[in-house]
Amino acid sequence: MTPTGSPAWTRTASHVQYGGDTNKRNFLSQGVIDAQTDVGAAELARIAADMEALVRTMPFAIITFLNSDAAPAAPTIECVYMQTGVQLVSYLGGAAPSGFPSAARNGTGDVTFTFASSYSDPYGVSGSYAVSHAGGTVLSATAAIVTCETTATTVRVRCFTDAGAAVGDKRVTIEVH
Repeated sequence: MTPTGSPAWTRTASHVQYGGDTNKRNFLSQGVIDAQTDVGAAELARIAADMEALVRTMPFAIITFLNSDAAPAAPTIECVYMQTGVQLVSYLGGAAPSGFPSAARNGTGDVTFTFASSYSDPYGVSGSYAVSHAGGTVLSATAAIVTCETTATTVRVRCFTDAGAAVGDKRVTIEVH
């Protein structure tokens, strides 16, 4: 089966694209044959509504990267979990694999990620993508503040101490919606 409607990251799919219908009823008002293995109309409608809520709120990407500030270079992207795929083999931000975001170092603790304006899901259904918001955390014993500034296709990530000084060479995880 090939799904209908737009991919999840477009955030426009409703419960109808997932098989839900508020008027859905079991055939001839009969229950399912085997309640342990079959899904009835009411359960399917509930699953569809839950799926709609899930895809409207889940992140498009979760990225963990390591700033390269001691010897200034593009950050090392350690792992990427996207709605379109997963990359567990690290890569340099300037040499992103196809379908994954690239990243460039702007300065100490300052990195910009660039996303495509459109992606395709595993079924080949394409949909436009625009960053709506992002947030991040530093994975360190030393306290730091992470700020994320977004445009339609970029996320600029900056790491600071509470005194406002740039923090370099830290591992950071960002969640992009």
